[in-house]
Amino acid sequence: MMKNHCVLAVILLGLMYSSTAWSQTTNPRPAQPRPAANKPKPPKEIAPAVQIYFDFNKSTLKKAEIEKLEKLLEDLKSKSEYKMMLTGHTDSTGNDDYNMQLSQRRVDEVYDWLMERDIDTSVVGRVYFGRSKPREKNEGDEEKKAKNRRVEITIIEKPAPPPPPPPPPPKDTCVKDTTVFIGQGVSITLNRCDYFRMCRNSNACVSIDRKSDLEEIFESGTPLKTQKGDGFNWAGIYNIKMAGDTCLKKPASFSVSLDLETYKKAKLSVYKPKGEDYLEQDKSVRVNMAKTKDNIKVTLPLKCPGQINLCGVTGKSKVAAFKDKSSKIKDIYVVTYEPPTIIPATKKGSKWYVNYGNIQDGKLFLVLNDGETVVKDVDLNGIRKTKTQGVLRKKYKIKAKHIKR
Repeated sequence: MMKNHCVLAVILLGLMYSSTAWSQTTNPRPAQPRPAANKPKPPKEIAPAVQIYFDFNKSTLKKAEIEKLEKLLEDLKSKSEYKMMLTGHTDSTGNDDYNMQLSQRRVDEVYDWLMERDIDTSVVGRVYFGRSKPREKNEGDEEKKAKNRRVEITIIEKPAPPPPPPPPPPKDTCVKDTTVFIGQGVSITLNRCDYFRMCRNSNACVSIDRKSDLEEIFESGTPLKTQKGDGFNWAGIYNIKMAGDTCLKKPASFSVSLDLETYKKAKLSVYKPKGEDYLEQDKSVRVNMAKTKDNIKVTLPLKCPGQINLCGVTGKSKVAAFKDKSSKIKDIYVVTYEPPTIIPATKKGSKWYVNYGNIQDGKLFLVLNDGETVVKDVDLNGIRKTKTQGVLRKKYKIKAKHIKR
């Protein structure tokens, strides 16, 4: 009997629940939305995106695209606060690795152009997609491919600053960094444990011998040209020494501040010797340049002591020819002091030729046949008179009277 009562109770209980469920279905309540879990809003675009197109396998800005950039700068004058994002793209030709590098070069070309026009680089972001995000997914003809070879510039509203993070729990002190200020705007930021390991028994555990003066660079013994004969705009030669002459366990950051007006158009990189006579770009070292109102801060990774040659190849759209009437000249260099610029001449037959771009207040350094005597600061106007001081002309004749000191 007791067993039958238990079975009946279970059946009644089931009917009660099914009755409740039915009433909820026929008289539904509106669903209550769940509170958002602090999901950030996507950034709002405040200007139409600008497409900068490139020729096949090229990263050079074309005239029509420069006009787009100039119009963009004009439009930005009406906006007080914004964030700019540069995204680089290619068409589907080639492999992924090469296209990723090509999209990076295209973005960096636009970034450098903007930096030269005094855009604050702290508001500019850069992303490289290679061929992974095409505008035209079915590249049936050249016109569609051309639309994928682009840098897309998006202008968005400046995001609100994030709330301050909670204080971090105590951690191993080896994750912290220490900055060593060397002087003349030069500093090294390195791991704290690396710092104490080197500096425990040394007062001068990190030192830098900086050569940034034109004559110091010229007399340093460092090669002054590329294998193609190009000269350099110089930001300095830095010989870095560390206690014990050992490498760091964790990479550090080397930074130098440069005058904005002097270096804002210089495309600086790290160059390393190739043999005894040439320098070549060290493509394994990525140089970051950040511009403020007064200076340019150049930062690059540092692992071991050694020499850093920080410079950029000069332009070479013009040619000047020099004829040596004295028969005493071994080498000719066109130089300027701000920025320190040294451009070697190449001898062909009886004449010397200099490929150059924009030269301001140029002078000549002449190395005579003994290989040791250098005649410095030869005035261009003293060789061939011109209306504008220090401006290169097409042809010069250097006579014995010009190299007397």
